[in-house]
Amino acid sequence: MLRRDVLRGLVFGGLAGAAACGRGGASAANTLRIIHSQNLASLDPVTTTEPATKDFAFLTYDQLVAVDANFTPRPQMAEGWTLEDNGRSYLFALRDGLKFHDGEPVRSQDCIPSIRRWGARDGFGSLAMSFVDDMQVVDDRRFRIKLKQPFALLPDALGKATASECFIMPERLASTDPTKPLLEALGSGPYRFLKDEWVSGSHAAWARFDGYVPRAEPVSGTAGGRIPAIGRIEWSIISDPSTAMAALMAGEQDYWDTPPAELIPTLKGDPNIRVASRNPAGGYMMLQFNHLQPPFDNLAVRRAVAMAVDQRQFLNAISNDPALRRPCYSVYACGTPYASEAGADILKVADITKARAALQAAGYQGEKVVLLGLQAGPSGSLAQVADDLLRRMGMNVEFVAVDFATMAQRRQSKAPVAQGGWSVFLTGWTGGDILNPAVNPMLRGAGVKGFPGWANDPQLEDLRHQWAAAVDPAERQRLATAIQVEAFSTLPYIPLGSVFGQVAYRSNVTGVFPAPVAAYWNIGKKV
Repeated sequence: MLRRDVLRGLVFGGLAGAAACGRGGASAANTLRIIHSQNLASLDPVTTTEPATKDFAFLTYDQLVAVDANFTPRPQMAEGWTLEDNGRSYLFALRDGLKFHDGEPVRSQDCIPSIRRWGARDGFGSLAMSFVDDMQVVDDRRFRIKLKQPFALLPDALGKATASECFIMPERLASTDPTKPLLEALGSGPYRFLKDEWVSGSHAAWARFDGYVPRAEPVSGTAGGRIPAIGRIEWSIISDPSTAMAALMAGEQDYWDTPPAELIPTLKGDPNIRVASRNPAGGYMMLQFNHLQPPFDNLAVRRAVAMAVDQRQFLNAISNDPALRRPCYSVYACGTPYASEAGADILKVADITKARAALQAAGYQGEKVVLLGLQAGPSGSLAQVADDLLRRMGMNVEFVAVDFATMAQRRQSKAPVAQGGWSVFLTGWTGGDILNPAVNPMLRGAGVKGFPGWANDPQLEDLRHQWAAAVDPAERQRLATAIQVEAFSTLPYIPLGSVFGQVAYRSNVTGVFPAPVAAYWNIGKKV
């Protein structure tokens, strides 16, 4: 059966690959051809956290600050910054030679509205902006951010590698309404987006930006030299895994961002293919409740579900390799400074019988539960486990399988399920996305102003602000633990454990490096 699928993939993959190579007139030797797992549906990294848009943005735009392999903020577009007025003011200076893809110079006048637009939507951004008193242009290459009180985490916020990131756009784009998605993509990053070649659901392409001046430092995380090492980058959206694998093995594609676990042994058996884990922080899976609508507006119902969750069942559905999965009873990435198991007792012993009794005691009356799950990929496998678990608990479940773009749109609905709303969905983030209380988008209690699910927990929000304002690292550690204990008490979401995804690429692909994002700079090909 697998051999037949591969042969079928060779036929269809060959046709798709030939068509892709024909676009733009670029040679295969000077083109990095990537099988991308998700459709690029939006060109605005501020208005969506879709992974494809994040990957697009890291090719197209650049950041003032970036984080190294230890998630320490480093200058990127910025030449550097100076702390003034006893920590109440930052003076940023831009590097020489920064240009947008239309040839116009990058100025302070572009940076300030870019920061404001990002800060209006992103969780860490809005937290940072709550400390900002004013932002002032000093000259074309320097600007000042004045604070209401010292905020040591400002460089961390500006340089974070987690969606949504603070990318710098031209002033005219950055000044647009942050609630309305941009339809134009004009950045200053290492590659120019070729919008005229973009076919949503099928193809996207970039060309090397010859005006880009990389930093001189070696690449580390998202920091250091972002070198456009190849002339052209192409994405092909190939939804069928057998077809994707066949295209990679035949040399029609160069790189596959998320090969499914069941195909990894076959890929490893090909001497022309390399398989590796690029993201050392791993990925973390979550079950997100809708706190506005029954039944999960009831804390007792959420607690009943937590009592039934066995992280091992969810993780086994994603990977059959024990080395690539591990339970994690923390709201922070395991193995990082804030990770602990404080308050997590409810997740450590799964008991479906006790969960059923707790559900009935909570007053559940058979309300419909609309479960949103992806049609494919790790989150799709998780959703199937969740569907089975909720049914065994006695819930009235409607499982709705969708693509990611549809899920991202539908999860914005606050309506009851009878009017197109939802009850629960499964999602995943990288370890870098959940390092601390500021970057974890689901560790919120901001109600309708927060991440879809809209948990309302003023105590959680207050602790989060205290954590951000703390100067003493020991106090920040204590507050991070208090935030976790509060989260396990009110359950804005349920952690499902961590997995380490893998990529696959042809042996002639060079420069693949560890990174917390799907970064394609510095990657080239042997001729």
